[in-house]
Amino acid sequence: MYNKFFGLAEAPFNITPDWRFLFLSQRHREALSALVYGIRERKGFILLTGEIGSGKTTVCRALVHDLKQDNMKLALILNPGLSELELLKAINDEFQIPSFYNTKKGLIDELNRFLITENQKGNNVVLIIDEAQNLDPALLEQIRMLSNLETEDTKLIQIVLIGQPELNETLSLSQLEQLNQRIAVRFHLTPLSPEDMHAYIKHRLFVARAKIDVEFTDAALKMAHVATRGIPRKINVLCDRALLGCYVEGSYTVDERIMQKAIQEIAGDAPAPADSGGAAKTMAATIGRILTRRVAIVIGAMLSIMAVVAVSVAIGVRWANHNNPDQSDPQAERIDKMKIPAEPPIESDGGAQSATDNTTTGTGDSKSVAVPATPTPATDWDAERRKNPNWKYDKNSPLVRVNSPKTVLRAAQLSILKMWGITIDLGEMAKLGEDMILNGELKSDAVKIRIINIPGGFREVVRLNVPMIIKMKDSGPDRSENVVLLRAEGEAVTVGDPVWGVRVYKAGDFSKRWGGATAICVDVNQLSTLNRGDRNERVRALQEFLKGEKYLDEVTGVYDIKTTEAIKKFQEYYGINGKSANGQIDDVTLLVLNSRMMRNGPRLNAADQD
Repeated sequence: MYNKFFGLAEAPFNITPDWRFLFLSQRHREALSALVYGIRERKGFILLTGEIGSGKTTVCRALVHDLKQDNMKLALILNPGLSELELLKAINDEFQIPSFYNTKKGLIDELNRFLITENQKGNNVVLIIDEAQNLDPALLEQIRMLSNLETEDTKLIQIVLIGQPELNETLSLSQLEQLNQRIAVRFHLTPLSPEDMHAYIKHRLFVARAKIDVEFTDAALKMAHVATRGIPRKINVLCDRALLGCYVEGSYTVDERIMQKAIQEIAGDAPAPADSGGAAKTMAATIGRILTRRVAIVIGAMLSIMAVVAVSVAIGVRWANHNNPDQSDPQAERIDKMKIPAEPPIESDGGAQSATDNTTTGTGDSKSVAVPATPTPATDWDAERRKNPNWKYDKNSPLVRVNSPKTVLRAAQLSILKMWGITIDLGEMAKLGEDMILNGELKSDAVKIRIINIPGGFREVVRLNVPMIIKMKDSGPDRSENVVLLRAEGEAVTVGDPVWGVRVYKAGDFSKRWGGATAICVDVNQLSTLNRGDRNERVRALQEFLKGEKYLDEVTGVYDIKTTEAIKKFQEYYGINGKSANGQIDDVTLLVLNSRMMRNGPRLNAADQD
């Protein structure tokens, strides 16, 4: 009902699972890491518990995606309400084992032969059982018996039990003591924190391609967290009702009054929480209204040096003609005017249709604002494109929006810089020639910015976990040739098209459109000039990072052979240079190191986030 009002491509808060809306909070990532660790280290039994709606299935889906990329054979049981015989048949069916028996012994023998064969092939076999709280003790004991299928030194099958907290009560029964003792990895998934809840809401609006900045006030967010206790499913229901309330009142802001009304409606007119302020006092910090910078570059002197981005001044930003890179730019002097505000406001996306004469845009005041008329979908691609914002930062992402296909590459480059914490005055950018793009290496005494062509395909690039510019094979009337790879979460790949906005693809579909990748590296830590034998604070900072990531044992401040070996391990982890990793800081290594060493640096997902 409210989608057109907010400029949404689809409903953002449906409670049905959708891979495109996959969101992993820090706690979810810790759970996923624990599961992956237990499986890859062949620990045998692994347990994940969590309240209803806490995101266990989300973690399960992410786990399945991660395991498919390894030498894994996977079986996923989603409906464990079966008899012992039916469960064994279901397991064998999931592993695609031909069954010729109708007895427990025959089915287990078939499974055992399969496990031995897969172990000889070097494959790890994983059984995941969701909703495991529905298993009765007899079934759990049968599952324990499967774990006896092992060699002298290896568990032939890894078993993951996922369920609600009452599963722990069942496992504590005396007849299941053997199973309980065998669980090597346990993790309880807690609800979202206030900060994670805010990020979760923004993420869902982002994926739903909101063209209007839907603002949740601090007071509304506090009330929502108290009411939902940070449970994602409850957050979806509440936010859906709150947006409906905004639509009815013609407001683009979810304030305390609208949120309280939504809480009461969901509770069936039950009283809303009387005071969310008390709960707020226990929070370490409140959530800011709108994030104006994704990340701040932590170089003290850099803030003053980067007051102006200009040719041969500060960062010596060199622009080149897209069609003729060697041709000088007659408009270069205009770049001198590009100031970087300390706290630049995020401009409106502007993608929603203007209201009619008797309708005004929402301001949050329900007494003076009418409900805007919903726009009529355009049928002409060019007409639709011309309505798009031009040289504006997108409301819900770092994407720079333009309405000319000729300026897409430059807009994509500035979007990447935004993710590195560099915000440019886009008003001045609009004055440059359409074919002007960033080119080569941009230098100053404080930092270097380098354009890097990234080898490899989609999977190799995603493994680096750094946002990039992707050249698409199938550009067309509604798709630009160059897009920004913004996120990669499980099977969901989110890209930003400067002209057409944000889109979400399935990983397999996106990889077919892959035409190459280019990255922009901001050498925040000045690593490109380091050499063997150097002794300085930059080396020490690099070593402290490598030690923190378990690649190095000791920080000496000297760039020695152990530092080189640690960098080689870092390269091997991210697949840099394939089997030819040599420990040298080449362009791709420089890119990934700077991204990881930066607190909250640019990422495709937060797997390596601080």
